[in-house]
Amino acid sequence: MTSGPAAASAAAAVLAAAAASGVQRLWFNSGSELTSFQEANAQARYHGRPTPELITCPHEHVALTAAMGETMVTGRPAMTAAHADLGLLHHGGAIHNAMWGDHPIMIMSGYPPTRAEARTSPVFWKQQRWDQGSIVRQYVKWDYKLSALDDAGLVVARGLQVALAPRPGPVYLAMPEEVGRHPVPADGPTPSAQRLGIPRLGPGDPDVVSEVARRLTTARRPVVVTDRVGVNPQAVALLADLADTLGVQVRASRYRMNLPDDNPWHTTDPLDQFDVIVVLDHPVPWMPAVERPRDDAWIGWVGPDPIESRVPLYELRADARTTADPAAFLAAVLAEVGSAGPGDADSIRRRRQHPPAARARRATDGGAAASGVPTPALIAAALDRHLRPDDLLTWEVFDTATVSRTKPGTLFEKGGSSLGWSVAAATGASIAAGGAHAVAVTGDGSYLFGSPDSCLWLQQQCDAPVVTVVVNNGGYRTGTTTLAAHYPGGLAVTEPTVLGGHLTPSPDFAAHARSQGCYGERVVAAADLAAALDRARTAVERDRVPAVLDVWVPEHLTGSMDPGRRARTPADEGNTDG
Repeated sequence: MTSGPAAASAAAAVLAAAAASGVQRLWFNSGSELTSFQEANAQARYHGRPTPELITCPHEHVALTAAMGETMVTGRPAMTAAHADLGLLHHGGAIHNAMWGDHPIMIMSGYPPTRAEARTSPVFWKQQRWDQGSIVRQYVKWDYKLSALDDAGLVVARGLQVALAPRPGPVYLAMPEEVGRHPVPADGPTPSAQRLGIPRLGPGDPDVVSEVARRLTTARRPVVVTDRVGVNPQAVALLADLADTLGVQVRASRYRMNLPDDNPWHTTDPLDQFDVIVVLDHPVPWMPAVERPRDDAWIGWVGPDPIESRVPLYELRADARTTADPAAFLAAVLAEVGSAGPGDADSIRRRRQHPPAARARRATDGGAAASGVPTPALIAAALDRHLRPDDLLTWEVFDTATVSRTKPGTLFEKGGSSLGWSVAAATGASIAAGGAHAVAVTGDGSYLFGSPDSCLWLQQQCDAPVVTVVVNNGGYRTGTTTLAAHYPGGLAVTEPTVLGGHLTPSPDFAAHARSQGCYGERVVAAADLAAALDRARTAVERDRVPAVLDVWVPEHLTGSMDPGRRARTPADEGNTDG
């Protein structure tokens, strides 16, 4: 516990314990029962006491998603505050992403006053729920409703201890209005999650480590399948060392940059071609309906939760499972294979002579860019040429495999399945990284889900402008191509405007950005992509304004660039550079 005067309210104790536990930012949404946080924060700043930076957010979904972006970069815990049950509900699908993204965030929301003299608005009756925590209980590791009898700082320290313990994830705290203003002792130490103790994982069961090491050295063709190694840069280096040392192929997702894209051991080959498979922190390494390993393949499963206990039904098999930290596990395996016998060395030597170097990582335009319309592949090729090694890239629309990333901590995907994540996450990541250049790639539907006006406002207020690339196909894949797959002879897909799938007319995202004082440009020709990305970078780096590129791609069903869904033609756009 740290020494120093505690503040005079429960809200101040909450903030003091959060700061002592490593929380740097409170992503704040206003509420009448949350004013105690504002006053406590102001008091702490005035008296020079540690307190999280309070960042005003216009929308709860944006606040929680930006907090995810922060934790992606810092690895530290973050906090959000939202108004009663309403604000908590407004977090929406971001709560799902917070869980599946393993983000250590304390999600807080207020609770209306229950004392008669404090019930000065009809809404205080309407906002009272029997069990507010039940709104998020399936998605958090811990939830608690603070009372005036609780040690508020200790409650926060405990919640953050749980959030940071492997596997990290969100926790929830309800703060009643009266409790936030409740006086607490003005002296005594400040509790922290670290003082309570954060458990750490080791390399795992020694027998499993030895078995994996033996299998990897003697296998005909082994592979490591991973999703989340890239959360830890040290683990990335160890995985690269293992691949290079043993000639082990790696099938890595794009959740993070799990293995540098210039490493020759990347593979996308089907799993039935491998005789040894090591699953290293991957929630869904294969889908049995699509592919499955050979029946005689040996499978080892390693990670913070090697049985994926968050999932009610999990049918993927393994011959050995162990709970382990990926970096510690990789280091232990490397230590074991260092003593491989001559026969094992011959097997390794044979494999190392044949890396899957034919895998093409970098995209090409096939000569179509000069005259063609933008496509996801052409956008990826333009991004590949445009991005610098230190740039941050968040994505939620197309496979980024051809966008080369070689530095850990520069590629981010949400981990869950709720859209509307990329732009706010890039904003939080850029802020946490001290203003690093960030590019968010998203679809038109997911851009709308993400409250773009709130995102742009937040970027401006925090001087963290982001380049947003909206891949605009005028609709939702689930409501168009998926509909056609389910009902190939149906009537819905034959209608000119596919109800429930098309967004017709397409919103003018560039004009919307310009209306907020941002840079906005529509791109309808592939040949213009590179220059548009350069202009967007100039806008955010030199002019310090957010930039939105509305890039039109062919529609899902028709494959056309139908002018009928355009609000205006490009000729009517006028000057798009302002």
